[in-house]
Amino acid sequence: MNKKIMYALSLLAMFSLALLAHAENATSSLGEQHRSRVSNFVQELEKVADRDRKIGEEVKAVAQEEKEISEKVKEKMENIEKRGALRTFLIGSDYKNLGALRSDLVTSRNHIERLNKALERTDSSSIKTVLETQIKDLTDIQTKAEDFAKSMEGKFSLFGWLSRMLSK
Repeated sequence: MNKKIMYALSLLAMFSLALLAHAENATSSLGEQHRSRVSNFVQELEKVADRDRKIGEEVKAVAQEEKEISEKVKEKMENIEKRGALRTFLIGSDYKNLGALRSDLVTSRNHIERLNKALERTDSSSIKTVLETQIKDLTDIQTKAEDFAKSMEGKFSLFGWLSRMLSK
């Protein structure tokens, strides 16, 4: 009886590891996708900044800061994705990089607020339309990155509770 249980548990563990490895390979380019989308966003923002002197400096500053953050976010997402399936299964996700990623996402959220304030200050309806579109795009990018972080935090691990307790 014990041998059957051990055999079943072994099969279950191997199946779980195979699923984890497959999921890891399926999401291997999310960091690059994020950086690419932010790059497009920055280009559009720079065009808007050149068209309106009233909000131009603020919009350029947000664009530059978001460009810098996108590289950091890309690196953190890739580091989180690169964590081996076995290691994730045993001790959990890369909580250090997840925390840093969340911090960068808060900065992005602040950029959205700054863009909303700039939107209120502009007089041009065409610039308002473009800026609203860019704010929506950044919000979508932000949401995808937050969903990524949530999915990585929610991964099952045998000893993740121990890893979290020791890291505090």
